[in-house]
Amino acid sequence: MYHYAESGLSNVYLKNGFTVEIIDGEEFTSIDDMNGLHSTIAQAVVESRKPLTHEEFKFLRIELNVSQKMLATRFGVDEQTIARYEKGQTKIPRTTDAALRSLYMESLQKNSPVSYFLDLLADTEAEVAAKEIRLEEVEDHWAIAI
Repeated sequence: MYHYAESGLSNVYLKNGFTVEIIDGEEFTSIDDMNGLHSTIAQAVVESRKPLTHEEFKFLRIELNVSQKMLATRFGVDEQTIARYEKGQTKIPRTTDAALRSLYMESLQKNSPVSYFLDLLADTEAEVAAKEIRLEEVEDHWAIAI
């Protein structure tokens, strides 16, 4: 059993799929399918019914290949808020937990309606649009004005 602490998660152990070599008295471990391993870990994290831990939150962000700043922008929070989630200094809100899980699941399907809307909401034009709802009457009904 190999404790795979390199993942950033303290609770990941590998039964097989790795090789340990001793070279010049030093032990080196190599993983056979790193991408597959990380995908499987992420899937287990996302499908878990318990709230994300700070380690799991950081793991998923890294697997998404997004910076703290980009994630903060998408979630409409300060970059330091994301850092505090990842350090375990601030409790991760349930909505943020769900949004991060959804973003990861979308990344697997290469389909991104949630990320599209999060990006839209983070956009400064969206902030202005959120303050005013502009409507226009078109023929016999109301519509959002463009």
